[in-house]
Amino acid sequence: MRFMILLLSAGLLFTLIARSTPMSASDLYVSPAGNDAAEGTEKHPFQTVNRAKAEVRKRVVAGLQESITVFLRGGIYELTEPLTFGPEDSGTEAFAITYAAFPGEKVVLSGGRRITNWKQDDQGRWTAHLPDVKSRKWFFRQLTVDDRRAVRARWPNQDGVLHIATVNDDVKRFTFDQPLPKENLAGQNAEMVIYQNWSITRGRVAASDEKQVTTTTPMGWIGHGDCTTASPMKPVYLEHAQAFLDRPGEWFLDGTSGVLIYLPLEGENPANAVGVAPVLQRLVAIAGQKGRPVRNLHFKGIQFKHVDFPLPDIGYRGIQAAHYGRTTNDGTRVHPVAIECVWAEECRFERCRFAHLNSSAIGFGPGCRKNAIVGCVIEDIGGNGVMVGWRGIGKLEGGDWKALDADWEDPTDVPAHNEIVNCHLQRCGKDSCGSVGVFAAFSADTRIAHNLIHDMPYTGISIGFRWNTTSTSQTRCLVEYNHVYDVMKKLADGGGIYTLGFQPGTVLRGNHIHDVHRSAYAHGGAPNNGFFIDQGSKGFFFEANVVYLTSGDAVRFNQSQREWHEWKDNYFGEDVVKTQGAQAVIDKAGIEAEYRRQIGYGNRTTGLDGKQGSPNDAANRARER
Repeated sequence: MRFMILLLSAGLLFTLIARSTPMSASDLYVSPAGNDAAEGTEKHPFQTVNRAKAEVRKRVVAGLQESITVFLRGGIYELTEPLTFGPEDSGTEAFAITYAAFPGEKVVLSGGRRITNWKQDDQGRWTAHLPDVKSRKWFFRQLTVDDRRAVRARWPNQDGVLHIATVNDDVKRFTFDQPLPKENLAGQNAEMVIYQNWSITRGRVAASDEKQVTTTTPMGWIGHGDCTTASPMKPVYLEHAQAFLDRPGEWFLDGTSGVLIYLPLEGENPANAVGVAPVLQRLVAIAGQKGRPVRNLHFKGIQFKHVDFPLPDIGYRGIQAAHYGRTTNDGTRVHPVAIECVWAEECRFERCRFAHLNSSAIGFGPGCRKNAIVGCVIEDIGGNGVMVGWRGIGKLEGGDWKALDADWEDPTDVPAHNEIVNCHLQRCGKDSCGSVGVFAAFSADTRIAHNLIHDMPYTGISIGFRWNTTSTSQTRCLVEYNHVYDVMKKLADGGGIYTLGFQPGTVLRGNHIHDVHRSAYAHGGAPNNGFFIDQGSKGFFFEANVVYLTSGDAVRFNQSQREWHEWKDNYFGEDVVKTQGAQAVIDKAGIEAEYRRQIGYGNRTTGLDGKQGSPNDAANRARER
């Protein structure tokens, strides 16, 4: 028997995890202190994952006779390019290939570069000179300091203070309801950010003065009214200018001089603080081929960290759930994912951590079948946490992705029987606030179960992505026993769980949803709800769900009807939380005991009454009323 300690950090509880598989003579070893010319044994390990992958490939070509585990010894593996696994790196139906953290050791696969050469100036600011930034080989939009996302310098510091007053006809020049900073923001890679109803837009600032801002691209997805584009009274802030550095924890990167400036938090010491800025835009690609999938490839106990999402040339003109575009008549785009899976079968991520990824975290695209994300922590993500039905690769209806709701052209490409189970997702949507924890669309038999999802600017779980009742590949989705709370903290027109379109055979069972907020500056009149059953939603079975402490009604329908669904033994409203049936659901929902011990469950929540407590305290408050 072997024991593994998964060090998942970020204040989480780390515990010993039993491992029943003994080490084998066929196993390989990698260490940052190793040597790629070595044998890859425990005493003489390789230095890089790619070297171990090359050795595994030789065995695959020769024909696997047993499963192989590649043990990564503790340390940070800074990748200079994404790790790509093709069919030639694949396990078989009988034998698995596993990349695992060595028992008791912390392993990080990083797409970033460590910054330790801080110097403190007479103003108390930290600076670091980055030659590759000065030579225009490198620029980044995310920085972490000691495993904490630092804040890009912004003005105003609080959301909801600055609003659009007028919009020019080309949606590129704006005046505001108060004077702006005097400094012209041109040439600093400054961005203007607009909070729309259920999405945001980011655009680079071309020029500014005290009265107005001009952006290089139009602001918003044009053609959908004012819901997804700039219009008067929408909240705005400006980001990334040196003049905005006024609070501890903020940073600015001067692309001309190559100087990074950081205002330290109290107690931080430049002598031992470690900053990390992303270099890569993707960490891992499981890149199977149609008819030649990558199968039975596993990752255990590994931390995947630090990728960037450069501002697109068209700006980031958010539509919904990490999709963006220019106009309703143009092709739409989707966030890239740090872990990209296509034509992957029976692959598994277990007890891993995904953090500080400014893209979306994990995507299961075309041909992905029977894959699983189990017992993982997914936190501090720029876009969506998990996407089942990620359409960044693959042929869609019409031969090109021209429609937001385009299904797969070939039914055999539909992702099927994938699951996200016993995971802890928090703080997604850090760069694109209209993102969600788990997104599933144009997929079959997806299971989303026993997850803890909280601290989200928008929706917790989103299923379906067609705005009418026509048939799609999205069928038989099972969303059960999830604990979703502290969501809808910035935007509007969403909920704990959000649905779209006709999804026959879909079941939503035993979910515990509460503390669905409504921010004071959320734009638009639509409320936020426990379940938002949006356009075309049809064919669901709702059973034994508990919903309370929501800013709007527990359930809302828009171009859908209650009669289009089946309902049984649900508990909606604070009064029913007192019942024995509701308490049984509350006790069962969320992460199961085996995984609670590993990834922590004592996170604190804020109810609508402002009281603090553990995830179940909101239920206790409701029962006491």
